[in-house]
Amino acid sequence: MPQPEPETAFQNLSQRLIKEHWGFYPTAGSRIGQHEYDGRLPDLSPTQTSRREGELRRGLTELQSLDASSLDESSRMSYQIMELFLRRELFIFNDLKPLENNPMRHTGYLNVSGYILRDYAPLEDRLRFAAEAMKQAPDFLEVLNSALADSLSSHVVDMSVESYSGMARFYRVDLADATQGVTDTEIVNEFNQARETAASALDRFADRLKGRGNGGPGGFAIGPELYSGMLATGEGLDAPLSQISAIGQVNLEDNLAQIKELAQRIAPGRSVIEIVEEIGRNHPNAEDLIPETRNMLEEIRQSLIDFDVISVPSEDRCQVIETPTYMRYAFAAMDSAGALETKAKESFYYVTPVEDDWNHKQREEWLSNFNYDTLKIISIHEVYPGHFVHHLHNRYGKELPLVNRVATAYSFTEGWAHYTEQMMLETKYGDNQPRLLLTQLLEALVRNCRYICSLRMHTDGMTLEEATKFFMENAYMAELPARREALRGTFDPGYLNYTLGKLMILKLREDFKREQSSAYSLKGFHDRLLAFGGPALPLLRPVLLKNPGDSAL
Repeated sequence: MPQPEPETAFQNLSQRLIKEHWGFYPTAGSRIGQHEYDGRLPDLSPTQTSRREGELRRGLTELQSLDASSLDESSRMSYQIMELFLRRELFIFNDLKPLENNPMRHTGYLNVSGYILRDYAPLEDRLRFAAEAMKQAPDFLEVLNSALADSLSSHVVDMSVESYSGMARFYRVDLADATQGVTDTEIVNEFNQARETAASALDRFADRLKGRGNGGPGGFAIGPELYSGMLATGEGLDAPLSQISAIGQVNLEDNLAQIKELAQRIAPGRSVIEIVEEIGRNHPNAEDLIPETRNMLEEIRQSLIDFDVISVPSEDRCQVIETPTYMRYAFAAMDSAGALETKAKESFYYVTPVEDDWNHKQREEWLSNFNYDTLKIISIHEVYPGHFVHHLHNRYGKELPLVNRVATAYSFTEGWAHYTEQMMLETKYGDNQPRLLLTQLLEALVRNCRYICSLRMHTDGMTLEEATKFFMENAYMAELPARREALRGTFDPGYLNYTLGKLMILKLREDFKREQSSAYSLKGFHDRLLAFGGPALPLLRPVLLKNPGDSAL
C-alpha cells in the first residue's frame, strides 16, 4: 500500500492528534466551535489521565517519525507548533502536576457561560448542554478533591476558594434569568436543578479546600527547573533564567526612567505618584464604567484604519459586559468567539466592576485603576488592536492550518496585546497625549513587576508581602490591587509572558524592519506576524527573517 505524501501524512496526523486533545478536554473543543463536544466536562481521574499520557507519548513518537525536513515552510512551522503542543501537555501532566497543587487551573472547565451567551443553536438546546455539564460538576469536583495534596499554599487556597465560590454564585445568581422566555417547563426545571446541584457541590468543594490551606504562605513556588521547563515547552524559549531575569530588569529600569522624565515634562517639580493620583481621580462612576468603556471602542477601531496600523479583517464587534463573578481576580478580559465557530460570532469584553460589599476606600482604589486614560490603554490591549483583532485574524485568516488555530502560546497572545499598548502610542494616535503615554508606561510597569515577581516568587523565594511591596513601589499601585496582582503570581507563574512576549515581538520587529529596509511598513509587519495564528514566538523568526539569529530575546 503506497504511503501518503509527507504533507498529507502530517495534516492527517495533526488533525487526529487535535481531535484526541478535544476528546480528553471536550470543553476546549466546544469553546473553539466544535459543538459535538457540548455538555461534557473532562474526566481527570487517574485512569483517564494515565490513558491520556500514553496517548500523548504515542502521538509524539508518530510525529517525530515523520520527515519534517520534507515539509514546506508553512507545514514545518505547524509541525513545530504541534510538537510543542504535545510536549507542553506532557510537561503539565508529569512535572507541574496542577491536579495535585493548583486548583485554580481547573475552575474554567466549569464555565457554562458560552452556552448561554452565544446564540449558535436554539436556547433550549444550549440550556440542555449547560445542564448536562453542570450535572457532571459534583463528580468532576470529587475527582479534583481526591487528586489534591492534603497541604497547599494558603495563598493558592485563598484564591481558589474565592474562584470556586464565585462559580457557585455565578450558577445561582448570574444564571437565574438564563431561562427567561423558555416555555418548556421540563427544560427549565432540569436547568435550575442542575445549577443548584452544581452550586452546592462547589460550596462543599470550597469548604474542603479551606482545610487544605495549612501549608502556610509558601509552597506555591514551582522552582527553577520547572520554571525553565514551563518556558521551553510553553513558549519555545530555551534561555538561562539569569539572562531572562536580567533582560526584564533592564526593561523595568528603562520604563521607570522614562516615566520619571515624562512626569517632569508634564508637571515640573511634582512627583510621579502625584500625577498618577491626579490621573486616577478622573474616572467613570461605578454605574458608568461599562457604558463609557463601550463608547470608546469605536474611536480606537477607526484609528487603526486611519493610521494604517493593521488590517481589521471583519466588521464583527465585541459586547462590553461585567466580568463574571468567578473571574474577578482580573481587571478586564477578552472572551472571543471560537476560531472554528460557524454560527455564533459573539465576543465579550469583560470589565470588572466594584463589589457591593467594598467600602468607599476600596471602591475608589479600584476605580482609580479604571481612569479614562487607563481604560483606553486596557481597551487597546483587550480589543483594538489587541486580543480581539488577533482573534479576527485567527478566525478569518486564509488557509490557516487547524493546529495554528488551536495551539496558541501564552507569550504570543498576551505579548501581542501588551505590545499593542506601546505600539499605538508610537503612532500618530499618541501624538500630544503625554498623560496617555504616562498611563501606557504605568501599564508596562505592572507587567514588568509581573515578570520580575513571577521569577523571584517561583525561583528565588520572594514572599507575597515582598511581591505586593514590589508592585506598590515600582508600579505606583495602591495596596489592594498590588496584593491582587501578587496573589495572581502564586498560581499563574506564566504571567511574566506579557512582558516576555512583548520584548520578543519588539526584537522581531526591529530585525524585520532592518531586513526589509525601504520595503518595511508597520501594517505589513503586523499582518505578517498575525498570519500564523499565535505560535511560540521563536518559531516565527526563521519564517519572517532571512537571518533569524540565535536568540529570540
